[in-house]
Amino acid sequence: MKSLIKWTMWQRRKSTIAWSVAVSAFIFINMIFYPTFKDQAAELQKSFESLPEAAVQLFGGSTDFFSPVGFMNSQIFFIMLPLLLGVLGINLGHKLIAQEEQDRTMELLLSRPISRTKLLFAKAIAGTLILAIVTLVSLATTLIVGELVDLDVAAGKTITVTAVCFLMAVSFAALAFMLSAMGKTRSISIGAAAAVAIGGYLVASLSATVSWLETPSKVFPFNYYESEALLRGTAEWINILYFVGLIAGCGVISWFVFRRRDIG
Repeated sequence: MKSLIKWTMWQRRKSTIAWSVAVSAFIFINMIFYPTFKDQAAELQKSFESLPEAAVQLFGGSTDFFSPVGFMNSQIFFIMLPLLLGVLGINLGHKLIAQEEQDRTMELLLSRPISRTKLLFAKAIAGTLILAIVTLVSLATTLIVGELVDLDVAAGKTITVTAVCFLMAVSFAALAFMLSAMGKTRSISIGAAAAVAIGGYLVASLSATVSWLETPSKVFPFNYYESEALLRGTAEWINILYFVGLIAGCGVISWFVFRRRDIG
């Protein structure tokens, strides 16, 4: 199983490097101009305070955009990093199995002395490790650039919110992985997982201003991702159980359906 994990990660080494560089570049570009915004914070703050409540919710749920925490939340952790890691996770979740079937190498893998359970587990571990590598690179970039621009946010809180963001991305990947294990097409597995990710962001963000969205928002992962609260140290840690439960549930369903599928 170890050899399969290593082989899967080796196959995706170029895309892993490309994603790491791309995410780091986005973070650098978004954070490097903080000193400029900081110098004009008072004037800019007045402009943002006049935004409609719905718009405020879509950009982080607070008009405090130019404090260190508000800036890091709105520029990195509320939209950009979850979006990038989510796209990577969904893409990985689908391709880890589907690519093998598309390239007609699945039968070859299953002909080796490895069970379907171990194959599925190895693919899931490899995908999680790839996502973890990109996440760690993004965390390192955030911490380094934060020091360079004197963005006064505690390193421990930055690590915490990045870890929860990673868990949310893994949950999106798990959904795509489950649908791929069921034999669903690319459009279904990626489309459904993307709908949960993007739809969840919209529903969870607007639920604070649209009362009838409060109940459906509880279904989506984004509802349990409290990036600003995590950065301020006021988040409800029980929310992590949602991500753990979703990932575990998708994993069990993936195992159950994949070991019974007719692959050919």
